[in-house]
Amino acid sequence: MTEIKNATVVVTKNNKVTRYLIDDLNLDVQRGELTRNGEALTIPKLSYELLVALAQAAPALLSQQELMLKVWPDRVIGDETLKQRVKLLRKSLGDSACDPKYIEAVRGRGYRIIPQVSCECVVKRSPSVTLDSSANDLLPNLLSSSLHRWWRRPAYIGLLIFVVVVSSFILTSLFYQQEAELKAAVNAEPSISLLEQQVGKSAYNLYQRGREYYKRYRAQDNKIAIDFYRRAIAEKPTFSQAYAGLSQAYSQKYFQFGGNEKSKQAAIDNAYLAISYNNNSPDAYKALGTAYYVSGWLSKSINALLRAEKIALDDREILTNLAFIYSEQGKFAQALFWHEKALKADPNYAVAMLHLAITLQRTEHLELALHWYQKSFEQQPDYLLTTYHLAHLYIKLEQFEKAREIIAESLTVQPEHPLLLEALADSYFYQGKEKTANIYYQKVADKRENQPFNHANILLALLENSGSASQERINKLLAEKFKNQLISLHLSGSEKPRTSLYLAEIYAVLNDEVLAMRYLVQALEQGQVFNYQIEHSIALTKVKTLPRYKNLQKQKQKEQGSLPAPNIDKYFDN
Repeated sequence: MTEIKNATVVVTKNNKVTRYLIDDLNLDVQRGELTRNGEALTIPKLSYELLVALAQAAPALLSQQELMLKVWPDRVIGDETLKQRVKLLRKSLGDSACDPKYIEAVRGRGYRIIPQVSCECVVKRSPSVTLDSSANDLLPNLLSSSLHRWWRRPAYIGLLIFVVVVSSFILTSLFYQQEAELKAAVNAEPSISLLEQQVGKSAYNLYQRGREYYKRYRAQDNKIAIDFYRRAIAEKPTFSQAYAGLSQAYSQKYFQFGGNEKSKQAAIDNAYLAISYNNNSPDAYKALGTAYYVSGWLSKSINALLRAEKIALDDREILTNLAFIYSEQGKFAQALFWHEKALKADPNYAVAMLHLAITLQRTEHLELALHWYQKSFEQQPDYLLTTYHLAHLYIKLEQFEKAREIIAESLTVQPEHPLLLEALADSYFYQGKEKTANIYYQKVADKRENQPFNHANILLALLENSGSASQERINKLLAEKFKNQLISLHLSGSEKPRTSLYLAEIYAVLNDEVLAMRYLVQALEQGQVFNYQIEHSIALTKVKTLPRYKNLQKQKQKEQGSLPAPNIDKYFDN
């Protein structure tokens, strides 16, 4: 008796490729595995899908747009995300862009596999079809050949009837399944087509273009998004979703790209306009929640986002924003609850991964935080907030060169970006290299001239405070100016703990230790964790000698040390 478990067959249109042989690589798409000379290679999911797309097209070249559609069919990404993914794939394969062995980049055209690719179809046969019944001497041949032919005929007829019945059943099942899928698709369509019908094709298309550019998270693309949203509103002045999109773009402009107070106000105004045209729109309340956040109104932001979440239960952005703001308030149990919901809604959402990592870092679960920063980075390599926060984790671990290494890599893609320059300055500042930090903080301040009391400006005032007597007077004038602006923020309802911490440092510079301690306590009560940013603060040097500071330090570190560890397994499962 012979049994053949696997057989390699010629690939035709009637069978399906199950593996690709690329030089010494074996890409088994049936098993989802990549091996080299029999040894498994670890490769991220998106890198694997990119390699499959290139192998399927080989020896042809795939354009950047074609690759984006194949690997990210449901997302809008920028060219840089694709470049970074190719870079990660090459790293997994041990390939080099300078001297490529597997993947070639054709400038301005796309990418292709360099070696010849062989396609194979490896099929698994059922043991029943490989048994030789004539070789089974345990069953004697009791029937003559004529009798054998006599009973074989009705057996064939019976088998034919059985096949017809089964085939009819399968075809009927497929028919009803396809009909059900078609009905589901038809029922799901009106939410998009109805919106287009309500606002008109032109306004709708402009709105969609705005969304595409907004989700690229780059300064120039955000500016283009604002223009598209405005044009959509010009076409349809009652277009609620377009006002919500415009609000989000203005919030992003203020939060990431150096927007001024007008940007912050425009975010709030357009969110309210969105609600006025549709008070049951999750996008409108989500936009309002974001606008409130950038204004520092955290409780108001949560209320708006909870309203949005009741309307759209599984919106990944709403869930992620709720988790992030609860985390910033120091309410980590609530934050983890929303983090879990966000990851269930979309396990591959880079922003949800990032914000979970931030919460884990705040609660001192650093190894797990690093895991999620890396997952976020693999999912969306050009997402600058991931680079910024990952760099600060390395700063906390005093791995300053590692922090600067990942910042430098991102700066090659987006040179002089203020967020990256700020992280670079912080890496020198917390290493004690204050002069170098000063240079980069000055660059950030120049980039953010529309935000006069940003992180860089305040630290510049503090760093320069050790100069001559005349310089010290100038800095105290700056400190008074910042103090008044920060107090105005508080009076307007800002609840951001960082604002209170800045005030504590400013009052310390002004030698008012009582108010310095008062605002330090306020920052900690608002959710600021007692971390390296406080312990290494130059401004708080004198305050740290106070007995009440030391008591506060012990109390807060004890509270933070008693924070329960999250259920690690359920996060790693995603």
